[in-house]
Amino acid sequence: MTDSIWQRLAEITGGKGNNKGKGNIPAWVIIALLALGVYCMYFIASPASKEGAAVPQDAGGGGGAGFLLAYKAQLERELQQGLESVAGVKEVKVMVTLDSGPVYDYLQNEENTKRTTEEEDGSGGTRLVGENTARVEAVMSQNGSGQEAVVIREWTPRIAGVMVTVKGSGGAQLLFDVTQAVSSALNLPAHRVKVLPMD
Repeated sequence: MTDSIWQRLAEITGGKGNNKGKGNIPAWVIIALLALGVYCMYFIASPASKEGAAVPQDAGGGGGAGFLLAYKAQLERELQQGLESVAGVKEVKVMVTLDSGPVYDYLQNEENTKRTTEEEDGSGGTRLVGENTARVEAVMSQNGSGQEAVVIREWTPRIAGVMVTVKGSGGAQLLFDVTQAVSSALNLPAHRVKVLPMD
């Protein structure tokens, strides 16, 4: 199959064949087009495939407050939808509190230096003195407004607690069931979930 491809290219470029000079494409044009295609494929695929590519910031607020608000709203919406399907629940409101902002792991360069020197003391003996130094710095990348550290992983913030107000029939058992449901859904201990009856 490889031979036939090269034979066909030779025919097209005028190396041989029965075209007698009509419509022949110079070999350098085909090579240039192949090189351009490889170049485009590499640079189009490289941002998504390279490890350590910076995490894109959302348009809502630069990745900080906008990300937190969207994440919190999504949790509250999903919990509310899940709890509305519980038997006895007529109305429910959910408030999620986050422990912190998102946590980032940055790509870092580490440089360790080890130096050993031999010293002579006053009595004619020798001793070895060792010194270890370590230097760690974040890898920076260029963006439109300057430089920023390269993010390799982003951790969602930990949930600090959840408050749920619920209206429905079932009394204390319903409050207990909702507490267990929220605790299980978010993998939270029960003391970080508070469920109260709604007025």
